[in-house]
Amino acid sequence: MSFRRVGLALSGWVTAAFTALPPGMFLRVAVVTVFLVVCPGLAAVRWARPPGAVRDPDRVAVLESCVLAVVLSLTLSVLVAEALFLAGAFTLVGAVLILAAVTSALSLAPRPDRKRRNAAPHTQGPAETTGAPR
Repeated sequence: MSFRRVGLALSGWVTAAFTALPPGMFLRVAVVTVFLVVCPGLAAVRWARPPGAVRDPDRVAVLESCVLAVVLSLTLSVLVAEALFLAGAFTLVGAVLILAAVTSALSLAPRPDRKRRNAAPHTQGPAETTGAPR
């Protein structure tokens, strides 16, 4: 597990600690805004890519990943806020805690397209390897 994934998982909980600062304080507003706009989406980008996607260090691929992270993050934030508003239970702390849990779960869980290490290799029968008709 990489340091980046662990840091991303902890980002929501650090942000939740910053919500204890007085409302309207610049540091609180900045930290919460950055978390809501970036972190849940960064955790979700790993799951949003197609299973066979090639990691490309190209500038365009990096820009696409950044845009996708922001869009996914804003989407998750709006869904959580709307659900809390409809339930009549919206608070900033509650929304940040839910998004912190979602971010931690998405960043720490293994990707579903990874092959298991102890899975048996696929073997083909003799007719399939030689191409002989049946």
